[in-house]
Amino acid sequence: MAQQDNDQRPLLPSEVNGYPFYSWAGLKVTEAAGGHSTIELDVQHHHRGGGGTDAVNGGIVAYMFDGLLGSAVRSIWTADVLTQVTITLNIQYLRMIQAKSRVVGHAQVVRQGASTVFVDGEIFDDSGAACAKCTGIYRLFRKKSTERR
Repeated sequence: MAQQDNDQRPLLPSEVNGYPFYSWAGLKVTEAAGGHSTIELDVQHHHRGGGGTDAVNGGIVAYMFDGLLGSAVRSIWTADVLTQVTITLNIQYLRMIQAKSRVVGHAQVVRQGASTVFVDGEIFDDSGAACAKCTGIYRLFRKKSTERR
């Protein structure tokens, strides 16, 4: 589990919720600190259409996982981190998300190396049932040692 050191600070939801990546689909970060994140999605008509049903589309679920796991990683940045990219997302769809109004995701950093971060996450429907799980690997890009001074 990631530990928050002195160089880290929580990622404020107000910092990311205005980013086009999050706002385009209606994702809302409600928590991102110390390697943990929570994201909510108020399900709209355009999120539905999984396999001809009214379930939340699997592409939206994947999109949500990238934002969810990515915000957990972003919450552990230290002052020398410039940016991050997604290396892998491995999603397990457990059941269709038949949410009436909202889905919620929770993620946590489980291991961190010098340039790679491993994250786990789950998405729950509005009844609290787990509908999908995901593991992800993200790469951190750091300032070069001459830039750190």
